[in-house]
Amino acid sequence: MSIRDNENRFGGPLAPDESPPPSESVQEKQGMSFVVATEIVDLPSGGNFYPEGSPLHGVESIEVKHMTAKDEDILVNRSYITKGVVLDRLLQSVLVDKNFGVDDLLVGDKNALLVATRITGYGSEYNTKVLCPACGIISENSFDLDEIGATENNTSAHEAQQTANGTFLLTLPNSGVEVEIRPFTGRDEKNILSSNKTRKKNKLPELGLTDQMKRYIMSANGSENKKDISDFVDVMPAMDSRYLRGAYKELIPNVDLVQHFECPECTHEQEMEVPFTSDFFWPKS
Repeated sequence: MSIRDNENRFGGPLAPDESPPPSESVQEKQGMSFVVATEIVDLPSGGNFYPEGSPLHGVESIEVKHMTAKDEDILVNRSYITKGVVLDRLLQSVLVDKNFGVDDLLVGDKNALLVATRITGYGSEYNTKVLCPACGIISENSFDLDEIGATENNTSAHEAQQTANGTFLLTLPNSGVEVEIRPFTGRDEKNILSSNKTRKKNKLPELGLTDQMKRYIMSANGSENKKDISDFVDVMPAMDSRYLRGAYKELIPNVDLVQHFECPECTHEQEMEVPFTSDFFWPKS
């Protein structure tokens, strides 16, 4: 990622002989003027998984503003927190290009922007409490957000074929059914969150793995009929279900959150995903 040179947007600093006339200072004439720094963030998708016609089709990077004190107001807005949209509102605020919204972003691209926004706001050092899987003790651990990159797209491992619309075709090993899958977007995340809230009010269980598969499977053996897809998922062999979930994780672009962890208590070491806790956007001072 690279920082934009905002000094050039001011026209550069004033030279000694370019000071404003004594009777008319810059501040008196036009008030104080500030330009917020921006960051260019490379997208894990590289713009290759958006359908033609999307404003994000072929877009390899996105410009975001650095977090400001005004953006912190969003993080403490009780209404946004209650509705579960606080991070979406934050991202929408820092996006420079308003021709698309957070809902249009693939989840992996959205995650990349969240990490970049956190870095511009509070730095790359992320300290949070982690539960050691070996000894069960919770201890403070430090993660370096600068080390987070994009996952590698592995189509050969699953003999998957990428289509022009950014979807994947692959054949399930047990049933032999060919399925077409698509990446989730911010809109999908929002819809799942909304559905789970409604189900909770009605004392129903949250959406499960099969519900998610029914959303990202576009077709099964060429049929795009939603009922056909739903019926197939309900009777899908467990081996195929596990294979599909693994393929989705490896094929769909995202950020690689895996980093090294060493427990300070028992010295157990392992690779683990960086946990997103409340400390992520509210680091301890």
